[in-house]
Amino acid sequence: MTAAAQAPSSDVRTRAEVRTPGTSLDITWDQPMPAAESEALTKSLQGAVEEEGVQTFIPKPNGNGPHYDVVRCDKANHIFTDRNGIFSVRYNCRFNNVNWGFRVSQKLVAIAVGDMRESGMVWHTATKKLGQNGHHTVPIYYQLHGTQGGVKDGDVLHWSDRISFRVNAGGREGTAVLNIGGTFKIARR
Repeated sequence: MTAAAQAPSSDVRTRAEVRTPGTSLDITWDQPMPAAESEALTKSLQGAVEEEGVQTFIPKPNGNGPHYDVVRCDKANHIFTDRNGIFSVRYNCRFNNVNWGFRVSQKLVAIAVGDMRESGMVWHTATKKLGQNGHHTVPIYYQLHGTQGGVKDGDVLHWSDRISFRVNAGGREGTAVLNIGGTFKIARR
């Protein structure tokens, strides 16, 4: 959590950043604001320390390299979550694809003004780009969703997307950019 990109005086801020494993939220304020006010808004968006047992978007380190969450085709949606939103994914091995969804957190919905613009989810394996889903302009509370084909059992999938929207927090307006992304492995069983 930082208040960054200071204006000429260190007592004012033009940006706020909230970083979590797998996501970043950057807000550029239309007008500079006092540093204390910016830090309080940033802290309110940051929230409390993540609860144990929450599955975040990125691999967990272990002694032998990253430990990827495994999304299995015999299970319902696999849920990954952090302070900025909820990502769900299902491996549909019968059709060699993954079905996904992302919903912006209620904290961000509460300060959003108008629609969000999504650039389109991008998918990669370690060796190739699988594709990019379509871009959308939709209400902030809408659950983004899609399907990515061309996957096979054992693939490690990397995903990313960029969502932007206008905000009004504490009477201050600005533009928020939410970058999301993560990695998981798919398996039949």
